[in-house]
Amino acid sequence: MYDHVFFDADGTLFDFMAAEKWAISHLLTELELTADEEATDTYSRINNGVWLEFEQGLISMEMLKTERFRRFHRHYGIERDPHHSATRYAQLLGQTFHLYDDAIPVLDALFEAGMPMTLITNGISAVQRGRLEASGTAKYFTAVVISEEIGIQKPEVGYFTKAIEMASRHGAKASSPLVVGDSITSDIRGGIAASLDTCWVNRFGMRADRLSLPTYEITTLYDLMPILKR
Repeated sequence: MYDHVFFDADGTLFDFMAAEKWAISHLLTELELTADEEATDTYSRINNGVWLEFEQGLISMEMLKTERFRRFHRHYGIERDPHHSATRYAQLLGQTFHLYDDAIPVLDALFEAGMPMTLITNGISAVQRGRLEASGTAKYFTAVVISEEIGIQKPEVGYFTKAIEMASRHGAKASSPLVVGDSITSDIRGGIAASLDTCWVNRFGMRADRLSLPTYEITTLYDLMPILKR
């Protein structure tokens, strides 16, 4: 039924919350601040809000990189250049290797079965490519489609059109791909708009809105295997 799997990165394969906590804790220590749970949670909330603005087309990727730290610095009264913090954070995040426990077993199984896979992400290019190398997962993907590199982001239909084009360009079939991701606003809504089947990885028991109902809903990547065997 499906001849290609389009995997989202963060929240689907990569445990971004763990990676973010690791990177921001190291940054806070370098800034001589207490790297406690309150501080890391505050950054996470600010970061999530800025990413949502990016998905809605309200800010650019370049603005996003620094804006989250400008807001974080303002919250804590930090009198340092937010651009420096943004640059250092990206360096740290690019060194992270945190994956969900089900990621490698499922990637291995699909790879051995000959299922082509493409990584689709709105992440920052240097960060995502660094994490692919650090985690040893680059080998699994026919193509890596990063919004910063192609100038289009999920959930825009053009992003998925470009992903199909890039996957096909590397010699893999992608006439009937399945979009697998954790984000209703970018992965699922974008896949639906592009007339593609979608699989929502709902690890935390969230609710989908009625306008963005996925083709499938799973709680672990292991549940993906029976879907792909149909």
